[in-house]
Amino acid sequence: ISMCVLLRFVGPSDNVYSCSFVQMLEQRLGNAFDEAQDKVLETYSRLSVEIQSVSQDPGSPSVTLVYVVKNQDNVLNGTISSGLLNQLTAELVGYFLFYPPLLHITCTLCTNIF
Repeated sequence: ISMCVLLRFVGPSDNVYSCSFVQMLEQRLGNAFDEAQDKVLETYSRLSVEIQSVSQDPGSPSVTLVYVVKNQDNVLNGTISSGLLNQLTAELVGYFLFYPPLLHITCTLCTNIF
């Protein structure tokens, strides 16, 4: 199950469709999940984030990311992923991403929601 996050206020100079932007956010989301694991789990496994799609309406500062969280080659259940990230405040997630999140949900067809 994919996860969605809607970021507010992505700067007009950020090319949200570039590989470097996507890789940067995959790493930052991974850091947020690492922090969430440290907070709630006694065991630690290296989670990785794979962004599946990025979308932005023309002229809008908001960006929607659809991603999955992996533990090695296994995709984590969306409920587990969401539960982990929800251990952090929106402010802390924004700190890791460098962009404030507006919404974070578990879904199968995220792009149809926004």
